[in-house]
Amino acid sequence: MALFLEYLFYISLARFLSFLPHLVSLKFGEFLGVLLFTIDRKHRGYTINNLRMSLGGEKTETELREIAKGSYANLGRNFAEFSRFLNSGTNLIERYVRIDGFENYLNAKAKGKGVIFLTGHCGNWELMALAQSKMGEPLSVIGRPMDNPYLDRLINKIRATYGNRTINKRGAIREMLRTLKEGGVIGILLDENTRLDEGVFVDFFGIPACTNRGFANIILKTGAPVVPAFINYEGKGHHRVVYSKELEIINIGNREKDVIENTALFTRVIENHIRKYPDQWLWMLKRWKTRPAKSESESEK
Repeated sequence: MALFLEYLFYISLARFLSFLPHLVSLKFGEFLGVLLFTIDRKHRGYTINNLRMSLGGEKTETELREIAKGSYANLGRNFAEFSRFLNSGTNLIERYVRIDGFENYLNAKAKGKGVIFLTGHCGNWELMALAQSKMGEPLSVIGRPMDNPYLDRLINKIRATYGNRTINKRGAIREMLRTLKEGGVIGILLDENTRLDEGVFVDFFGIPACTNRGFANIILKTGAPVVPAFINYEGKGHHRVVYSKELEIINIGNREKDVIENTALFTRVIENHIRKYPDQWLWMLKRWKTRPAKSESESEK
């Protein structure tokens, strides 16, 4: 019952936002995001702590707090925009999303090995996926099911508006390989923490971060091209999606070293983007939760 009531709350709020004028809806969403920043002490703590660890030597405490508030405002704005897709026939993408570098994707696709989009929880990543499929190029997105099954079904329904689909992160390897073999497109958000047995440690803002190793393994196995793609919010409801040139994958023939080096490369690409638009990344993620296992000598101290 509690999960259904949670669903009713969010669907009611989303319906309300979806019927407001677009820019009014965005401002309301930003307000909700900042309100959440104010009252959600637990996640605000994660956010501020992450910023201090990663940018504390470069930004003042006031600047860090403003970035944190901006991150929450971005999250609220994303919710408002995503809500508009509850109404069929929305022209949000046509009016407010500009695409740059799409030829980089088309060049990669022409190789016939499928394409992997490398991105993170930056800007409105859900809108970027919808814009991709709106252009007749649907993709499969790797994701973990939400704890609330009612919300999970609703979100996946909206994601599929123009033909996208979600691949369950658990046991996704086989489905990813099949999709790439068929020339399909996969979107990967490689900016989340992972378990020790699933990841390798690579620097993220100068701090070792446990990052999923499976994606680098798949790329090395299939030869699928990797195209970085990010969406940036530019104000007054407008977004710009940028497809960069295909990354040059490192392959020296040592699988373990190749996995680590490529995972480090992917992580640097994401970090570089976040540094340009720090208030548009989801800083509340527990990115550095998993820590390296202690050696025997350290454990004895």
